[in-house]
Amino acid sequence: MDTALVITWKVPLPGRERRALEFAATADAHWQALAAEGRCTTPEWYFMPDGWALWMVKGQRRVIEDIMAEETTSKLLTRGFLLLDGWQYRLAKTASGAEQFMGDYGAAAGQLGIL
Repeated sequence: MDTALVITWKVPLPGRERRALEFAATADAHWQALAAEGRCTTPEWYFMPDGWALWMVKGQRRVIEDIMAEETTSKLLTRGFLLLDGWQYRLAKTASGAEQFMGDYGAAAGQLGIL
């Protein structure tokens, strides 16, 4: 695994609380099924005391990108913008991906003479 799909948000938009809870259950079921197929890890949820939340799955970058391009996943990712304040998602390099990034970073810094 070299990539994590990381999603963050704060609170449901006013008046959309019920739909946000339904959305969370639907999204979790979707990603649990993908994890059961071995395409990614089981979703991890984190809730911070200041109201922010973080959700993450890990996998191979190409597989995660393919999942994100699938119609069901794409619609779920878009729905988050309509229901949750501060909704954003991005891919992060992890494990071997992070090691590769740090190696490339160090090499580039050396070539630029700033390391």
